[in-house]
Amino acid sequence: MNISKLKERRLEHRYPIQLPIDLVLDDGTILSVEACNISTQSIQFKCDSYIANEIEPRGIQKCPQDQIQLKMVANLPLEEVKKVYARCKVVVARRLSQDKYILGLEFLDFEAGSDKALYRYIKECSQQTSV
Repeated sequence: MNISKLKERRLEHRYPIQLPIDLVLDDGTILSVEACNISTQSIQFKCDSYIANEIEPRGIQKCPQDQIQLKMVANLPLEEVKKVYARCKVVVARRLSQDKYILGLEFLDFEAGSDKALYRYIKECSQQTSV
């Protein structure tokens, strides 16, 4: 029996990264995490239960995830210092262990044209992985 490869449903390729980002909640709380991969449409990070509970006190896995929105701010390591400001929604929340989660955020919109800096950063990531 041949097992075919699973088809990739993702529209954009994800690139592995180690990038500190800040999550800004509606009440102004700022949570610092490290992103582990990125695409032009989304970003993913791992966190502990404290961060997950700060994002959604009722339990990150118990409520409709796409209703959880927050702001993400990232300093991109480009030649000129560029920041990305994005409004996001949670689209993935998986428990990895008792105290570890992986969360995925989908970009909804960007402030101050910062999407251009993101696209330039993604282009650099793609050139590094193709070498």
